[in-house]
Amino acid sequence: MADHAAPLLITGASRGIGEATARLFAQMGHRVALLARSVAAIESLAEEIGGLAIPCDVADEVAVRQAVHKSAAQLGGIGIVINNAGTLEPAARVLDTTPSDWTRNVEVNVFGPLYVLRHAVPLLPKGGVVINVSSGAAENPLVGWSAYCASKAALSMLTRVLAVEESDALGIRVYGFLPGVVDTDMQVFNRANRINEVGDLKREALRPVTEPAQIMYFLCGPEAADLNGQIVNARDSAVRARAGVPVLGDAG
Repeated sequence: MADHAAPLLITGASRGIGEATARLFAQMGHRVALLARSVAAIESLAEEIGGLAIPCDVADEVAVRQAVHKSAAQLGGIGIVINNAGTLEPAARVLDTTPSDWTRNVEVNVFGPLYVLRHAVPLLPKGGVVINVSSGAAENPLVGWSAYCASKAALSMLTRVLAVEESDALGIRVYGFLPGVVDTDMQVFNRANRINEVGDLKREALRPVTEPAQIMYFLCGPEAADLNGQIVNARDSAVRARAGVPVLGDAG
């Protein structure tokens, strides 16, 4: 599994998949830097798991640079980077949005990960790992999610290009990750708005946040080296089996 000496920097760490992932890595012996805008949430989580809370808006490159270097200084380096922060809004049909509606979405979903990569990747040692959390929406058009679909598609391609450019040169591994439809606050928003079929999913049909956390932990270990440079889907039965997560057909 993941290198126990590798400190983790994770964005969007205050709740949902980010929180579950931070908890798992800390439980498995990793030092963890928690980046998010929700100060109280990450401070509480940091106290609970022994992590480092760093308030940070990923859309602000200066704040990202400072957070990355603070993480490296206080954790003794960075070995794993997980770009998990993301936003869904605006949730509206294409012709009902304006370019200004898209601004925050693109800043968080595309430029945020780019800022983290620009400042964190040069600090990674050989064997370091990058995971960019994208979405199935990057590959499937959904009514009302034009900004989200487009920005996550951009993130997936950014991931693939980074892998081509830097993976061999720096001796690191780079993955995109599609976590599936998971029981998070985003799905609460979707059920309230019901702009497309995702909002019709009942809560009991959603996967727990612990599953994507466990799969990402697997990706950080040497056993997943053959998947380097790929966009890994949490619904893939082979991936789930290798990560020790119940295969969907077996899990219901």
